Amino acid sequence: MRHRLILATVVLAAACAPTTPPGDPAPAPPRPDLAPWIGSSLREGDVPAVYLGQWGAAPNRATCALLAPRAVPPASGVDAARATPRAATFAGGWAVAYDLPETRSAFGVAGTGSAANAPGTYDQWPHERRWADGSRAAYGPEGGTGPNQLAYLTIPGQGCLYNVWSRLGRAHLEALLASLRFVQPR
Repeated sequence: MRHRLILATVVLAAACAPTTPPGDPAPAPPRPDLAPWIGSSLREGDVPAVYLGQWGAAPNRATCALLAPRAVPPASGVDAARATPRAATFAGGWAVAYDLPETRSAFGVAGTGSAANAPGTYDQWPHERRWADGSRAAYGPEGGTGPNQLAYLTIPGQGCLYNVWSRLGRAHLEALLASLRFVQPR
């Protein structure tokens, strides 16, 4: 009986032993994804002209780089590619909203006049995404109840809080965030 107990203890100890040999470094923790806007920037001709007009007239354009989706992401049950971009109003900043025939301001992007890292900015949101460059998005149902989805996005080196929104659902909002790129105006 004593031999069985010792054998069981040895087997259990071997099963619980670390898989990294002594002296080898432990595996690195997973790294956050690279932010989509770290990739190549869009040129002026790649985005609807309304973006350049809105950003060019914005009082915060020196501290709030222009961001636009590389492509309009698809949405479940809706042909989001039919959306028409238009100027929208954000005090102290710039904004572009996309209208669908049946939905005004179905989704959009704004560089707000608000500071990027105001205390408590992220406390109210149920979802968060962080990227390797230090960018951060906190998002969830607008007003805490939805159904519209809203994200607060900050990007290192930018002095504004970006708002990204979608009335087409959380998956669409996440796809819109993943599609954002900086625009290089002339």
